[in-house]
Amino acid sequence: MINIPVGLQLFSVREALAKDHLGTLEKVAQIGYKNVEFAFHNTSSDGRFEVEYTAKDLKKSMDTMGLRVVTSHVAHHPNLDWNEVIRYNVELGSEGVVIPIYFFKSRQDAIELAKWLNTSGKKCKDSGIQLYFHNHYHEFQRFEGQSIMDTLLENTDPEYVSFELDTFWAQRGGVDPVAYMEKLGNRCGLLHQKDLSATAHPVNLLEKVSGELDADKVFSAFNKEDFVEIGTGIMDIPSILRKAQELGSVKYIIVEQDVTVKDELVSVKESFDNIQKLLMQS
Repeated sequence: MINIPVGLQLFSVREALAKDHLGTLEKVAQIGYKNVEFAFHNTSSDGRFEVEYTAKDLKKSMDTMGLRVVTSHVAHHPNLDWNEVIRYNVELGSEGVVIPIYFFKSRQDAIELAKWLNTSGKKCKDSGIQLYFHNHYHEFQRFEGQSIMDTLLENTDPEYVSFELDTFWAQRGGVDPVAYMEKLGNRCGLLHQKDLSATAHPVNLLEKVSGELDADKVFSAFNKEDFVEIGTGIMDIPSILRKAQELGSVKYIIVEQDVTVKDELVSVKESFDNIQKLLMQS
C-alpha cells in the first residue's frame, strides 16, 4: 500500500467552476478529494494577479468543506506581482506555487527562466512556501543537445526550485516517466497523473512537431480523445506510484484531467476511485 495523499488540479473542472465555484468545490469534496490545486491562469494577459475571492473568504469556505489547498498554478508573466502571489497563497494556506507552462525558443530562454525561478523560489522559501516548475511535452525538446527540462534542472537551485512532474506529458515528450522521476530524485516534489489512450498516435508528440514550439503548435498536436481517466489507458501507473513511494519526496499525487469526453465531475470521480484502488494494490 502506498500512502501518498491524492489531490485534484481544479483546471480539471474549470467549466463547472465557472458556473458554480463554491458548489463545484463542494462536489469535489463529496467525491472524496481532500486536497486541491488551484489554477490561476488569468495572470497571463497583462500580469495582474486577479482572483474571484479573497484568500480569507475562500479558505473559510473550503475549511467547512474539508478541503485544503496544497499548491496553486500561477501563470508566468514578466509584470507579475510575485509578492502578491506569495501573500495570497500564504493566506490561503497553500504549501507552494507552481509555474504551469512556459514556451522556449532556445536553450538561453531556459537559462533565463532558470534565473527567474531561482529568484522567485528564494522569495517563496523566505515566506515558507515552495516553488515548482510543471512540464508539458515540449520541455523535452532539445536545444544544443540538451532537453529544456534538463537545462532547467541543471540551472536551478535545489533549495529554491522543485518540480511537479506531469507523467502523461513526460511520456508524450518521448521520456519514460519512471526514469525521469529517478533523474529528478528528491527534487520531484509533486506528480500530476492522468492516463493515455491506446489510440494516441504518435505517443511522442515531438515526432509530430518541430522548430519553434509556441502555444498554437504545442496544443494543436494532440487530440481530446488522447486523454483518458486514470486506470483506463496504457500508462504504467503502478510503476509510477511505486517510484513515487521509493523517492520519498513526492508530497502529493495530483489528478489532472486536462480534457475529457465525459462530464468533468464524472471524469475526476472515476480517476479518484481508480487511483485509490491502485494505491491500495501497489
